[in-house]
Amino acid sequence: MDPLKLSKCSNCGAELESAANTTIKCAYCGSIFETAISEVSPSATPLSEDEEAFQPVETSRASPGVSQEKNSSSGAIIITICVLVLIGLITTIHNYTIENTTNNTADSVAIDSVASINKAKKDSAGVISNEAKQGASSKSALKELSSIVVDAATFRKLYRNARKKHDQFSGNTFIYDQSSPRYVNINGIFAYISTEDSSYALRFTTQYTSKDWLFIKNMTFNAGGENFDYAPDFKRDNGDGATWEWSDEEVPEANLSMLVRIAISKKAKVRYDGDKYYDVVTVTRTQQAALKRQLQIYKGLLLGYDRPAKK
Repeated sequence: MDPLKLSKCSNCGAELESAANTTIKCAYCGSIFETAISEVSPSATPLSEDEEAFQPVETSRASPGVSQEKNSSSGAIIITICVLVLIGLITTIHNYTIENTTNNTADSVAIDSVASINKAKKDSAGVISNEAKQGASSKSALKELSSIVVDAATFRKLYRNARKKHDQFSGNTFIYDQSSPRYVNINGIFAYISTEDSSYALRFTTQYTSKDWLFIKNMTFNAGGENFDYAPDFKRDNGDGATWEWSDEEVPEANLSMLVRIAISKKAKVRYDGDKYYDVVTVTRTQQAALKRQLQIYKGLLLGYDRPAKK
């Protein structure tokens, strides 16, 4: 651009040329004059004094009011989002808890059901097992009692005439022969039957009385020329110058043959072996007959003669 031609120099009268935006230099004498004239674009509009005084630093930045409004709007949006997220989280946890509770309840019911079924199976199996054991035991006992003869009519007569005692505490009923002693301080050798529901147990009792203690440890029966060892636990008591020792135990199947031999033999004796001494006692005919009757009743019970006859 060519230099602008302005007024003349006041010192030498030469024409002045602009040297900078704010100064004018005389080309002839070198005088420099300050001026407010500046180069502007032809299309620009000159600013007024008020407009020149106000020059915004950044025209692209929003005003504080707008900024606060935007910040408030942004904060409200963030809070809303947080609330929605929290509600969603609470809903998810609630649903998860309900689902787990339902599943746990279902599992518990299933487990209880399975446990009940298993228990029922076990109970059923136990009943079947007990019945099977009783059946096998009855067959084995009946085999040992093959020498004892009894029919339904004889059983009913013997059962009707037997002495019965009911224990209200255990619920058991005990069947004795009428000749069997009622107290332990009387000499005796006899059998009796303990019944509970549909199960039966044969028990064998021996009672020995004397003036002096024998302290019995074991016994040996001799019946029909055959010896049978028997070693039950004995209890002891004394009074009025006498002592008595007695045993009362359930008869195992292995000893059934011993009772049968004692009952049907022509002669039977028992030897009581004590701590230092022994004593041999004869089994009386009355005792043998009573023992046979008890074995007949026991066999009749195993055969089911006590149950009503089927029509």
